[in-house]
Amino acid sequence: MKDKLIAICRAVLTIIFWLLVWQIAALIVDKEFFLPTIGQTMKELWSIFRKKAFPIALLTTLLRVICGITVGTALGIILATLSHYSLIAKSIISPFISVVKSTPVATFIIILWIFLSGNSLPIFIAVLMVMPIIWQNVLDGFGAVNRELAEVCKLYRFSFKKRVKVLIFPTVLNYFIPAFITSASLAWKAEIAAEIIAYTKNSIGGSISDANSIYKTAEVFAWTLIVITFSILIEALTKFLTRRFKSNA
Repeated sequence: MKDKLIAICRAVLTIIFWLLVWQIAALIVDKEFFLPTIGQTMKELWSIFRKKAFPIALLTTLLRVICGITVGTALGIILATLSHYSLIAKSIISPFISVVKSTPVATFIIILWIFLSGNSLPIFIAVLMVMPIIWQNVLDGFGAVNRELAEVCKLYRFSFKKRVKVLIFPTVLNYFIPAFITSASLAWKAEIAAEIIAYTKNSIGGSISDANSIYKTAEVFAWTLIVITFSILIEALTKFLTRRFKSNA
């Protein structure tokens, strides 16, 4: 309990320190166009919360992220399983994964924008962010399965279902969980970036584009605070859900 209290106090003091840095820097610059003060940003934040379009934009972006994470996770698991059990599949899939991992997100957004609509593009980008991470970690999980225990399972003639339950699944899960947490956070940020570049309507990214187009820097900062807050919440939620899933597995 004491350690948790110390950690909370340390986090609060860190936040206060950086808020002071922000406020002092804004006062020195004294130009809202370049760096708004905390007060100016909070005013815009309150204005955003009062708009009827805010919950629509937030919900639309969240639904796209959830869809992207779900599809990307499923594809990553399927492709990793194929890669583990088939060398031919692995030789085909590996180059594609390497290209996806190596290509900058902005490049993908610009290229795919030619072929996809503004509504489907962010989902596809989220899938591309999630899939390679899940693929690599699940594949590593398969490779980390204890060979000696696998031989014991064969010796006692465990069914495939039982081998998966007592041997493969627990090992792979230990590799999957950190990958899922990391990829969910990346998917959220990539989703916002895609919405900004593709100017997706009724979304957080689209709202940031609108604010930027009319040089409302304080509003851009306010939306950025919302993005950061939900990024932290998504990471915390994924950690909570994966812990619950692991404890019940």
